[in-house]
Amino acid sequence: MYANNAQVTSWYLKYRVDVYKYINSLVLEPTLAEDLMQETFVKAFLYSSTFEGRSSVKTWLYSIAYNLTMDFYKKKQSFQKFKNNYIKNQNWNKVLFDITNWEEYTELIDTLNNLKDSYKQVIILRKLQGYSVKETGEILNWSENKVKVTLSRAIRSLRNQLI
Repeated sequence: MYANNAQVTSWYLKYRVDVYKYINSLVLEPTLAEDLMQETFVKAFLYSSTFEGRSSVKTWLYSIAYNLTMDFYKKKQSFQKFKNNYIKNQNWNKVLFDITNWEEYTELIDTLNNLKDSYKQVIILRKLQGYSVKETGEILNWSENKVKVTLSRAIRSLRNQLI
């Protein structure tokens, strides 16, 4: 499926706010998020001919955004600083984890911060961002089976560390 200039423009108009919010949740800097969002759509325009329609446009754009953000952090800042800022500043869904007080909330953040990167990413995308198994796999460039297995292990690890 080849996307033309008008098609990419329509993607921009439809998804720019969602892509911006996703990137901003990763970088926690509005100006940087804006720059990376713009770069995401430039890259989508340049590589629109590679979009085959096997995933939704939004998932494809999130995948580009994720990769650009990770590339930025690998080049410009320490990855550890990114991980710590992201985990500590997330507005976690307390109902999801049945958190009843601030101590449990803080413990969850600390515990999640100590998980393997792959575990954190799959929990964030599946449980906090609400992506499907297929979409998560596309964003992380994993098979659906790897997403399921990794999520199961991640939740088990998170529970074990919280107990």
